[in-house]
Amino acid sequence: MRQHTGMNRFLRALWTAVVVLGVGLVIGGMVAQLGGGTGVDHRPALVGMALVAVWIVVRVVARPARDVPEAGGPGRAGVVGYVLVLVLGVTVAVYPAREAIGDRVQAIGDNEPSFDMREPEALEAALAAFSERAGHRQVVEVTLNRSMVWARMPIEPGELLVRVWGYQDGDLTEAGRGNDAIHPTSADEQFSLDEVAWDQILPAWNRARAEFVAETGEEPTGAIEIYVRRTRGDEPRTGPVQVHFSFPGAARWRYSMNADGSGLTREQR
Repeated sequence: MRQHTGMNRFLRALWTAVVVLGVGLVIGGMVAQLGGGTGVDHRPALVGMALVAVWIVVRVVARPARDVPEAGGPGRAGVVGYVLVLVLGVTVAVYPAREAIGDRVQAIGDNEPSFDMREPEALEAALAAFSERAGHRQVVEVTLNRSMVWARMPIEPGELLVRVWGYQDGDLTEAGRGNDAIHPTSADEQFSLDEVAWDQILPAWNRARAEFVAETGEEPTGAIEIYVRRTRGDEPRTGPVQVHFSFPGAARWRYSMNADGSGLTREQR
């Protein structure tokens, strides 16, 4: 009987540790989401949610009839063990997002926006807001940086008259009304938002940034904007759609990339 009771206590302690691990994974997933932004690995948190869900089913729904009551609390050693398991769960969930969290903390320290508009989900939200307001998905140019996205969009597809829309922190604003300089000289400069692999822009920028750091030994600084527009053809900007950006310094830090995310190239000057 004593051996049976000891086994029950061991299984109960093991089961509790698994549930605590699940809670830690969920908490860590929330921390990673808040600290790392969109695009973090959600799998550890999903595993934690599954463990907690199983516990709810077993303990609340199933309600085992033969549940041996606990003779007492887990004791000081048991509490310490559960705390360590909880910390382990949080660490496992947060670890994959450590770089993103570090970048966000650094951005806050540099008084830069903590929400990167170049991240795929944030950028897609901005583009969706543009197309909803304009009523179509044709653009002449899209400009984005860490904190904001701008789009020059025709009032109607095929027209030369355009409006400039800006998106920041979930707010959509209009600018440039009455400014003739923003209007293209040809309707052929327009292209569809669907022609661009927007989720490839930030990875390409990060690859270029790594090259910059490797060669200069320092991080790029200043306002760095990314432009998505047609290249110059027989008429102004009637060639293929490309992505362009540059880092401060010599002209050799100018990059271009195809709209589908391929062919990232640094200009050689």
